[in-house]
Amino acid sequence: MKHSKHLSLEERLQITVLQGKGISVRKIAQELGRSPSTISRELNRPNALYFRGTYIGSQTHNRVKEAWQNSHKRENKFLNQRNVSYFIECQLKYGNTPEIICHLLKQRFQESISHETLYIYIYSPKRLRRKTGRLPKKKARLYYKGTGKNIPNRIDIDLRDRLANERLEFGHFEADSVESCRTRGKRKSCLTVMVDRATRYTLIRKTVSLTSIQTAKSIVKAMKPYQNTIKSITYDNGKEFSKHEKINKLLKTKSYFCKPYHSWEKGTVENINGLIRRFFPKGTDFDTISEEQIAYVEDWINNRPMKILNYMTPKQKLQHFGVAIAS
Repeated sequence: MKHSKHLSLEERLQITVLQGKGISVRKIAQELGRSPSTISRELNRPNALYFRGTYIGSQTHNRVKEAWQNSHKRENKFLNQRNVSYFIECQLKYGNTPEIICHLLKQRFQESISHETLYIYIYSPKRLRRKTGRLPKKKARLYYKGTGKNIPNRIDIDLRDRLANERLEFGHFEADSVESCRTRGKRKSCLTVMVDRATRYTLIRKTVSLTSIQTAKSIVKAMKPYQNTIKSITYDNGKEFSKHEKINKLLKTKSYFCKPYHSWEKGTVENINGLIRRFFPKGTDFDTISEEQIAYVEDWINNRPMKILNYMTPKQKLQHFGVAIAS
């Protein structure tokens, strides 16, 4: 099967010849290396041109091309309106992706724009010359931790419950640490991040130091309000999570660990870390960051529409599961 989304002029001419010979849609698809549904949609498109029952590929191609050009002219005219471009700049500064912005544009202006068109607009030389704000930063790189040898009674992620793997219920969290800048001889504070796999609801807590005792205290304190609904927590093999059994006892939950050097197995929290790093880039000294600043970032994430949640926010998804938000 071909991977190109749009039919070429040559393909449309082939369809004309094959359809004129009375060949079925399925056989035309096989001949062109396309799916039958693609051929069927092409023959039934509203602007397809027929002459005495025969599909005319050349004229249809011209119509499709003209419609595409007119559509992009309309979209570009819409995007260049002052109130629309200002709205887009604000959303970019807020950290939203083009997919999310397209969804918000439809809600706000009742105008449908493809995210491909929005990408072209965002990176157009004309916009880049006049813009004053910054584009969203790239996601933070994944980093790897330990082999798990210093973690007692660790249970491998392969044994994690199916409901957790398939994100079918609230209460299966992933946890990670966002480290502060390093200063020789001084132990810095860090962030402990906990994210529910099903709802992406996020808890961020400032932790005094990157030690197992302090990390355990942060996790227990943050998750205590949800104690009756927490079912599991997945960690990497960092030494700060070696007190997981104490956490399990206090929260009545289970713990699972990624395989060594497989931090992508807790990709949900890794992605959230990338969002957090937009506010607190590498090199940030968390000793200088206030609780109010951290609470702001947590609130921003939990009220941010996510494409993977069908543009619901984590807070809305949490309520969808019938879980009360702790005050």
